[in-house]
Amino acid sequence: MQSQFKDWGDARIFLAVFREGSTLAAARILGINQTTVARRIGALEHSLGLPLFNKTTRGATPTAVATRLLPFAETLEAAAIALEAEAMTEQGRSNPPIRITAFDNASVGNIGQVVADFVDKNPNATFEFIVSERILDLMNGDADVALRISPVISDDRLIARKVGQTQWTYYASRSYAEKNGTPDAFTQDMGPHRVVLLSHITTRRHNVLRCASADDLRIAISTGQGIGPIPIYDGDKDPTLVRCFDPPEGSEMTVWLITSPEAHKRADVRRFTAFAAPLISRNLREILK
Repeated sequence: MQSQFKDWGDARIFLAVFREGSTLAAARILGINQTTVARRIGALEHSLGLPLFNKTTRGATPTAVATRLLPFAETLEAAAIALEAEAMTEQGRSNPPIRITAFDNASVGNIGQVVADFVDKNPNATFEFIVSERILDLMNGDADVALRISPVISDDRLIARKVGQTQWTYYASRSYAEKNGTPDAFTQDMGPHRVVLLSHITTRRHNVLRCASADDLRIAISTGQGIGPIPIYDGDKDPTLVRCFDPPEGSEMTVWLITSPEAHKRADVRRFTAFAAPLISRNLREILK
């Protein structure tokens, strides 16, 4: 029978729904509306004559057939990315750097190594790291790509992809803990302990040491100036620190890889985010084992 599969773009939509778990989440990643995603998936199922997803109120669950087709769709994606990269090389264009910002750049999903791996495979790609304690405005063009830790992304215009999950809790240096002990649980006053916080964090406590940056906060805690909150992916791997208590209720934080719609128009940005997202997810899972 002659194949009816003629639109290679449907493989991209299939992969997005498979990975994100719903047509709504896939639409956000792809930068198109949910109705279009659902229609294209329906057309793909019709052309293949195969059921690909079971639709539920919670999203879209891949069928066994879809799981078996996944590696073939990923091969198409890899070929498309390679074709795009080779075309850019042939054009000999000098693209502007991808401007990337991340909270605690080196440790959130080991973003520095992810960038290095991408440049190794795409030698024409260049990056500019923007280190800032404030949240940069991607819609205003302050950066092209951001890696953020936040419960939600409030601006629906941004193209945001969940790449991991972490929690935070309070840590102290070993010398501080031996001298002063540590609290058993999170409280609003934290007893007699001085709390180290970033400058923009609101609190009613008076016994607070304010820090301008995450690096300053880590140094203050490591040198025994007080106790303070650190994401567990970072705090647990530091042998000089001890947990004061397990992550408190409500401490869950999502790690997001974000671009603006304008930056997403750039082929190199799309190629980088497609490359980076699964690697960051894997790195975060490894850190939290």
